[in-house]
Amino acid sequence: MGRAADRSGNMRGVVRALGVLRALNQQDGAGISTLSRITAIPRPSLYRILDTLVELGYARRRDDGERYELTLLVRTLSDGFRDEDWVRSIALPAIEALQKEIVWPAEVGTFFDDAMYLRATTRRHSPLTIDRQTVGLRVPLLLSAAGRAYLAFCPERERATILENLKKSADPHDALARDARYVRNVLSVTRRNGYGQRHGEVYPKTGAIAVPVMQGGRVICCLSFTFIASALTPKEAAARYLRKLRAAADGIERQLAEEA
Repeated sequence: MGRAADRSGNMRGVVRALGVLRALNQQDGAGISTLSRITAIPRPSLYRILDTLVELGYARRRDDGERYELTLLVRTLSDGFRDEDWVRSIALPAIEALQKEIVWPAEVGTFFDDAMYLRATTRRHSPLTIDRQTVGLRVPLLLSAAGRAYLAFCPERERATILENLKKSADPHDALARDARYVRNVLSVTRRNGYGQRHGEVYPKTGAIAVPVMQGGRVICCLSFTFIASALTPKEAAARYLRKLRAAADGIERQLAEEA
């Protein structure tokens, strides 16, 4: 009985710690009130988790002392993850070359667990970066350029499964999956344009356009770039840079095919 209770308590502690890490990543740092609201973890437990993360070097207090943020040490948690080496060896060089051409920060997103995850970005190299989104960031499918591109161009059966999952999701960002007209419009516009887009959704100061990278009839990832929403509309961004974005995606597809 005692061992079972200990295991249950330890498991809950692990789940809570992972929830805090995820919330800090998504919010690019946050205070206790925000973390408590997002994670539903009581403040005393939150303080203990954060103190432990700080002690281990995975988090730190910001200069104002009111907010916590992750440190680069968090990146070491994924150092052993090797099933998508192509992100580093093929996709990252492609977006680095793209960013040098278009200046705006470029990124690679992959699908996992009914959302898109930022896998690589050139934000630190671009002088036009105005946000601090980091690798590992989770973004909603129906409100992101990469997510809309993924949904529009993935196989029909996969798309149907994803949409059913989103309809059942408690995440407010996924609620639009229950609006059939909205979903049909997003998919139609994305396919007609050949790219996914957003303009102020989720992140009000920025917009983005994204194209799929295909392999064997599936979307292996989405390539995108982010721009300042007050400077460009998605249509203007596409008119200027879509050809270069598509060329970068085509280059990744060719290299993946050669290595298959």
